[in-house]
Amino acid sequence: MHILKVINTLIILIFLNIPALPQEKENTTGKYISWTLLQAVPSFGFVQDANSNDARIQLALKWNITPVNFSFTANKYVSPFQFFMINPVRRNTGSIEIFIQPELATASYSYNNFNKFGLSTGTRLILPVSEMGENISASIGGKYNYRNLNSGEKYQSFGIEAGIYFIAGIVGFQAGYNFDSRSRYTFNFYFKYF
Repeated sequence: MHILKVINTLIILIFLNIPALPQEKENTTGKYISWTLLQAVPSFGFVQDANSNDARIQLALKWNITPVNFSFTANKYVSPFQFFMINPVRRNTGSIEIFIQPELATASYSYNNFNKFGLSTGTRLILPVSEMGENISASIGGKYNYRNLNSGEKYQSFGIEAGIYFIAGIVGFQAGYNFDSRSRYTFNFYFKYF
């Protein structure tokens, strides 16, 4: 009987020395490198190229940068603010964000004399539609467009946009309306992996 107690005690001591839940250190370098590479993948969309006589559709590449996001549903233990690397659950369950959208047209503008590169900045309100935004979320926002003309002049205009997003906000569609007849409409296929 004494030997069984000793054996049981030894077995217990051996198992107590084995870590039950080993804690591995997070590879932050790999995390930020992969995130940065995924942000470099552009969304594509269509923009209007028009003057008073003619109009056409122009293909453009867009990148979506979110420097600041404020979540309405963050719990009391974490800050409602996130910067650049935004958690998709916090974004799509209800939030407001500041965004920057660089845009590069794939060909020269024929009618409105715009430069191929443009930039939009603005704010966007994201609200959940289905399953707290994990399946479907929607957005509405306002933006300010900056673009140079080929003649060297500056072009600026206000615009509004609305979007619908699927699969935790990774893919979606955005439609925009700019308050200028030279490039009034935009339609984008949205892709952003967080």
